[in-house]
This record gives sequence, structure tokens and C-alpha cells, in this order.
Amino acid sequence: MKVLIVDDMDDNREILEKLIKRFQVQHNVSFEIFEASDGAKAVTLAREVDMDLIFMDINMPVMNGLEATKLIKRFSPNSMIIVVSSEHDDDMQTNILQAGAEDYVHKPVNPSVMLSRLANYHKLLSSRNAIGFQTQAMNTFTKSVYSYHVRFFISNDDDLAQFWETLLMRFDYHNHINNLSDLVRFLYHLATYQLQKSYKCNVYLEEDAENFYFTMDNMKLLSVTLISKMIDKYCSFVKYEIKDDHLTFVLSRVESVNAHEVQDDTSADEVIDKVTVAEKTPKASLDTKPMPMQTVQALQTYDDLLDEETLSEFEHIVLKLKTEISMMGTSSLELDDIDTMHGYITELANILNTTTDTYSISESLKNFSLLLDEYGEEFLAKSQDVAQMVQAFINDIMMWKEMIFYTGAPSVDFLNNSISSNVEMIRAVFIDTGSEDEDLGDIFDF
Repeated sequence: MKVLIVDDMDDNREILEKLIKRFQVQHNVSFEIFEASDGAKAVTLAREVDMDLIFMDINMPVMNGLEATKLIKRFSPNSMIIVVSSEHDDDMQTNILQAGAEDYVHKPVNPSVMLSRLANYHKLLSSRNAIGFQTQAMNTFTKSVYSYHVRFFISNDDDLAQFWETLLMRFDYHNHINNLSDLVRFLYHLATYQLQKSYKCNVYLEEDAENFYFTMDNMKLLSVTLISKMIDKYCSFVKYEIKDDHLTFVLSRVESVNAHEVQDDTSADEVIDKVTVAEKTPKASLDTKPMPMQTVQALQTYDDLLDEETLSEFEHIVLKLKTEISMMGTSSLELDDIDTMHGYITELANILNTTTDTYSISESLKNFSLLLDEYGEEFLAKSQDVAQMVQAFINDIMMWKEMIFYTGAPSVDFLNNSISSNVEMIRAVFIDTGSEDEDLGDIFDF
């Protein structure tokens, strides 16, 4: 395995190198170790050599660890990046994990802890590099899937939040799976309904060379007919199958640029311009109904939506709002906190109301603001019931901000429907929720 140590301090690189060599002796394994003194050199080296494991510092000259992580993950998504830093800022830690880093280790490094983590990293990487096909698969379409799968056991709201964050925020599944966001949102709402009725389930993610398979088990609550109607209404773009108590969806792979086709003489400063997401046409739909061919837009940023000062203010308010939302469902939440959330959401709505391109999101924010203004006490009383819905709302806002201004998005309005539906679902808890026998289509009207 190839390991890259990135740190501007010679002593720090030496400490990690000694620990890695000690691990090699203890476990009789072999690592090829590379070093880089800043993020730019790390990017260049990672382009030249397929790194399995990268230890990344944050505060470095020329290019910091956050920017280097973003770049490396764009052309080498399978490289495992471990942050090793003395930086204790929570926002920075969140940003670099969302950029693709898979773990965060604080300096000074504890040798015994690092050796234990090295064992975990090595085990994970060995599993990734030893891909085969298994005869036992969870999906109902094929048994010829790679011999590993990702499993989410959904037994409570925290499990469901982790499922959402892992697939849509923390890792780079968007770069590999077509139509991922819409399917994850559907599964999220379906699992939410299951939990409300005390039904637990597993969600499995499997893959082969052509497709990804999402399987939800324990589908005993809803009839096959009703599930089919909901899928046809909200996820008609994907092929699905219901067998026994298993529901499986098939999503095709994204066809992306091969990083090794980029010319070797490209400098680190040019990587961000050279390594882009190519325009691509999706494969023919796996659904039985023919779908019109469409071209997926190349991702791009929209820096002209907000000036630098306004964007900084927007980001600051979003982070403060996220902090307030994190208290929902706890005993520490008070009516003053609801008023504070109302103020932040109103400010965000006013900022986005300055341009027609963000009018739809602004209107959703205004509707949320009006809801908090009118139902503040009720919102506090039911905060635990709506916590996951509000978390989904802020997750979408943060994803929209990150992709629109930094990593690139297919369009300005690519999350409009999701943000709007999250707000409408929250409103439905307080406004005309209807009888207990209401149509499930209303519950899933997102």
C-alpha cells in the first residue's frame, strides 16, 4: 500500500513515519511511504501515484489541507484521507470531513491510539482492494455484486440522520451514482414513516461494475400496491422490485473522467481547472417505461449570486442556525431559541430575496419563518417530533451553499423542490394535519 504524509513540519512527518514503520513490523505488512511539505505538493504527488492512505495536516503554506483534500478527492476518490492536525475549530473539522476526509486525529498524536487506528485503516483498505463477487446479496436483482456492502440499521432518528449525512454530505457518492439525492430523500421519508409506526429496518448499499443497488428490508407495514404507487409518483426515474419484504432500487453509475488521462505536466495550481466533471449522457433507463434522453449538465459554481461580503454573512448565519437546530429535541431548548431560529431564517430569506435566481428558496425560508412566528410555542412542544425534518432542511441549505459557491452544482435551483418539500412537511405537523387515516401520498408529498 502507498501512504502519503503531508505536513509542513519535518518532526511531525518523522513521527508518523516511525509509527507506520513500527506498524509494518508488528503486522508484517508493507507500505511505500511518500512525503509532502504542503498541500500543493501533495496534490501533484497524488496525481502521479495512486495513494491508498493520506495523512493530511490542515494549516500549511502554499495550499492548506482543506483545499488539498477537495482537489485530491475530485480525481482520486478512493484515496483514504486522514486529517492529523492541532486545529480544534469545529467548523474546520466539519468542513474537511464534508470535503471527503474519513477521519480526524488531533495532535499531538498518541502512539498507541494511532497504531490502533492504523490497524483499522489497513483493514478497510485491504477490503477495498480485494474486491470480488459474492453469491450472497441483499438486493433482488442480481447476486453478482462486489463482496462488500454498506449497511445502515435504522432503529431510531439518529440512525436515520446518519444515513442521510453519510450518503448526501460526508462521502462523495454523488460523484458515482446518478439520481442519488432524489432516491435518498425518498428512502429517508419512507424510513421516517416506518419508525413512526415502530418498524425498524436495514438499508443496504451494494454495487457491481454497472449499477448501485439500494435495498430496504422489513417492508411489512405497507402493501405492495401502495408502495408501488408512491414510487411511481416520486421515484419513477428508477427501476425497483419488491420481493417478500425487500424493496430494491437500481441506480446506474456516473461515467466520469479518468484522472490518469490528464497530462502529467499539469501543475498543482492547474488541477482544479483540469480535473472537472465531464458532461455526460446517462445510460438508458432501467425502468420498464421509456424515458426521454437528457444530457446531465456539467457542475459549475455560481459566484455571482452573492458578493463576497454577503456570502460571508450568509455562511455565518447558516452556521449559527445549524447550532440552534442541533438543540432540537433536547431539554435545553427554550422559546427564546425558537425566536432566535426565526430571526436567522428571516435573515437568510432576505439575503436570498435579492436575486431572482434564488427566489424559490427565499420563499421557502419565508414560509418557515412565518410558521415559527405563528406557532412558536407549539413548535417548541413538538420539537422532538420535527427534529429530523428540520435537520433535513438545514442539511439541504448547507449542501446548496457548498455546491453553489464552492464545489459546483448542476443548476442554481437543483435543490429547490427538496428544500420546499422539507418546509411543507414541517408545516403539515402544525397546520391541518388531517385524520389518522389520511392517504400516505400526503405524507410522502415531498
